[in-house]
Amino acid sequence: MKLISYLDYSPQVGSDCSSDRWVSIIGRTNVGDRCHFEDLVTLRGDGDFIDVGSDCWFGEYSTVHISDTTFGAIVSDEVTVGRFSLVHACKIGKGCVLGEHAVVMDNASVGEGSVICTDSVVPPGKQLEPGWIYQGIPAKPIRKIDAEELKELRNIVRLKTNGMGADLVHSNDPVAPIKCIPGEGVLENSDESFYIAPTAAVVGHLDMAAESSIWFSVEIDAENASVQVGSSTNIQDNSRINLDPGESLKMGQRVTIGHNVQLDACEIGDDCIVGMGSKIGKGTIILNGGVVAAGAVTAPNTIVTEGMIWSGNPAKESRALSKENIKLFFFPSVIFRMLFPYLFIFSYII
Repeated sequence: MKLISYLDYSPQVGSDCSSDRWVSIIGRTNVGDRCHFEDLVTLRGDGDFIDVGSDCWFGEYSTVHISDTTFGAIVSDEVTVGRFSLVHACKIGKGCVLGEHAVVMDNASVGEGSVICTDSVVPPGKQLEPGWIYQGIPAKPIRKIDAEELKELRNIVRLKTNGMGADLVHSNDPVAPIKCIPGEGVLENSDESFYIAPTAAVVGHLDMAAESSIWFSVEIDAENASVQVGSSTNIQDNSRINLDPGESLKMGQRVTIGHNVQLDACEIGDDCIVGMGSKIGKGTIILNGGVVAAGAVTAPNTIVTEGMIWSGNPAKESRALSKENIKLFFFPSVIFRMLFPYLFIFSYII
């Protein structure tokens, strides 16, 4: 694993921890004993703290991040975070299991011994009671769970088996294994006016404007295709862009692509938000100021209307952006402020 300092903070990792390949642990992150991290796990404690307890397990392509200077992230002892799942600026109670592709959002709290099912989203600020199985977008309680079933589901996720209840924690449409080698294309595409993280991978033609950024473990698989990233646009950790030859993906200015997003060939206007854990179908057009909600899936050739939030699977127009939404969602200056220290970071491998 690679430990990366950020400003005056260096990550602290306990004893007997283990990792597979390309794991990044960053900044104000403290990890307990006997934790395990699979390929391309990213714990990014830059703008606030991340505290991880002991005996935790993180599946490949999973992400833990914070909300800058607002909310840190707490992952308690014995937590299991499934493949391609996201813990964002929230608290996960002891012994919880997050299924594959699960998303827990800002200032939410998941009670001890609970399960967040695969492809489910816990919205910001939700306080979930301990000892329940939660499912859906938004995640809702479906039934109580006892210690024996919780242990079984934990083992199914960690051992990647298909025992009873596997459908609760294994996705029916799991993200594909990465095709590119992390670090591939980073140096060739780097420039002092923007940032590409060292564990990203870039294959294909990439055109990046000033103050844009591609974060840790992002894969751009665009051989014989092209990706255009506008100024002050950011693609957050563990997101995927997969294009066929001859295709293109264009992003305008001040766009945020959230963590663990999957994008096919599409066109995204200025001032757009593509929410965490969402999936953008081929031919989608997101007009200026459009928002795709966390966990949403756009069908091919969807047109996301200007200034509107689209949610669901398939995504449909939900409501107009409020003034509070605009204040909360659009923060390119914050991203750039967080970005600048990464140009001078120090890292070491353990």
